[in-house]
Amino acid sequence: MRKAISLILIFVFAVLVCASCDNVPGGVSEPGGISVPSDNYSDVSDTSEYVEPERNLQTVSIASIGSSGDILIHNTVRKSAYDSATGAFDFSYAFQYLAPYVETLDYAVVNAEFSVSANGTYSSLPFRVPSEVVKALAECGYDMGTTANNHIADGGTEGMKKTMNTLAQYGMDYTGTRLNADDSRYLIKDINGIKVGFLNYSYGAYWNTNCFNENNLSAFYTEAKGFIDAMREDGAEFIYLYIHWGQEYSLAPNATQEAIAQKMCDYGVDVIIGGHPHKIQPVELIHSDISGKSTICLYSCGNLFSGQQIECMAGGTQANSPNCFQDPWHFAGCDYPDVADRTQDTHRLQHGTNCNDNGHTEDGVVFITNLCRYEDGTAAIASVEVVPVWCMGRGFVRAAYPTNSYFREYYALPLADGADWQAEYGLTDEEYTEAVYSYNRTEALLKDGINEINTYFEEQYNNLNQQFKEGLEK
Repeated sequence: MRKAISLILIFVFAVLVCASCDNVPGGVSEPGGISVPSDNYSDVSDTSEYVEPERNLQTVSIASIGSSGDILIHNTVRKSAYDSATGAFDFSYAFQYLAPYVETLDYAVVNAEFSVSANGTYSSLPFRVPSEVVKALAECGYDMGTTANNHIADGGTEGMKKTMNTLAQYGMDYTGTRLNADDSRYLIKDINGIKVGFLNYSYGAYWNTNCFNENNLSAFYTEAKGFIDAMREDGAEFIYLYIHWGQEYSLAPNATQEAIAQKMCDYGVDVIIGGHPHKIQPVELIHSDISGKSTICLYSCGNLFSGQQIECMAGGTQANSPNCFQDPWHFAGCDYPDVADRTQDTHRLQHGTNCNDNGHTEDGVVFITNLCRYEDGTAAIASVEVVPVWCMGRGFVRAAYPTNSYFREYYALPLADGADWQAEYGLTDEEYTEAVYSYNRTEALLKDGINEINTYFEEQYNNLNQQFKEGLEK
């Protein structure tokens, strides 16, 4: 949700500028940079002899759309937001550092992977959460919650209704589920004069939810194509597909994800944003000879906010992670032991990519696509950006939950370029080390894809610009 519209884009993955960088611990690489596309909005040369500036295709409006991943309110996360004095929940503290970034966007989307409790009973697995979770996301600047996911029905049909009504109550759009069977299956928004269509699907089968069966993809393809064509007919210039898919805790897309992504590219989808694996997966540009499209596909945004910190995940042995959330259903063996105190794990950098305690469940993003309307009426994707987000858990976690037990605090911390993370967030040296680890993990997964995408769309702009200039000469 943009409070002050600006054409100045956030440069991300650039060199971290802070005094403490000289003290980066051994084994942690200093955050590096990726190339950012050149500014396509002006071209004025500085010369002592006046030369009339070359006329370039100008931007008349821009729509920045941010996408973020899974919101998982585990018991410890929920209890951290409870105020025993007032008997109320307040999750806003957790997003206080992220809000300034989300608020600059024209439209921001987050995966609402929970069910708002319809009767005041709360739990995790199933995720039945207080309505204040939605309130905090809205206050952070998120404009829409995607509701087609495998936890939307955790509170039953009444919980699904409560979730949709609560999103609406706090001014947020939603798509993926519907209150009435004949409600629209997709959403089209006019964002700064650019019409964008949003479609949301999940694997599984839930009440009034856009779902697909992995064993019957042909039926899904037929239905999805119908909605995509309908959105185009309704004026959508860009189509975003948010999809809940893939294997939990995997760092790479599986064959089904890749097949679906290619088919959606064939159908003309512009951007695919995935969720469910709880770890970031790569982003790439997919091409189709059928539609002539080149589709941006971020296979998984990872966790934006959760209780899945390293020490709370199952690693070498279940017994070594006694303090918090356990995940026996997706247990992955690791050659190296994990420990309750991560700072004592001397092997943590050697943990395999399929270990659940290798840190990737702490990592999320705000993935930004910048859409431009040019003066000739053309609308096109101009560039993409990423703000890495580290979900930090601070404090201790107890296995039991007595009334006066101390629970940790959780923060969604944007690891933006040029910021002094340690000073801005009050991080200890150990926490700063973990922030750098998180940044490096995200950069390793996304850097190459971001460069490829921005190079491609810069070339697309140059082609449009050349056609524009040739038109001026006629």
